Amino acid sequence: MNDGDPIVGGGDPAPPELTLLGRTVGAEESTGLEFFEVAAPVRVTFRTDELLALCPAVPGIQPDRYTAEIGYTALTHAVESKSLKLWLTGFRDRRIFAEHLAVELHDHLAGHAPAVADVRVRLTQHVRGGIVTVVEHPA
Repeated sequence: MNDGDPIVGGGDPAPPELTLLGRTVGAEESTGLEFFEVAAPVRVTFRTDELLALCPAVPGIQPDRYTAEIGYTALTHAVESKSLKLWLTGFRDRRIFAEHLAVELHDHLAGHAPAVADVRVRLTQHVRGGIVTVVEHPA
């Protein structure tokens, strides 16, 4: 796997190799995804209204709010959801356009092939100036 993200064995609902599950986690630990084995390929979709990032074109600290949908096929391993939630919080203070954010989210998860496949990301930026923006990758 890329970026030092651990892949762990299955069986136990919370294997000890999952380092984030079941404990308080500091912000410095929220940079990677953790995985667990799946018995057979499954399609997984995560949805959240809690993804925040800063617009690089506007000064200040008021974040853009996104509804994110991240789908993938877990071929041999699935993403542990707490690690995903924590990883996504890392974007809160980053200045990044929605178009770049969608690609970055996709590429990070897709980089874990062959454990995962068919990654799709859809971001819906909440209303700003009367406009809702939807970005999907791949297009």
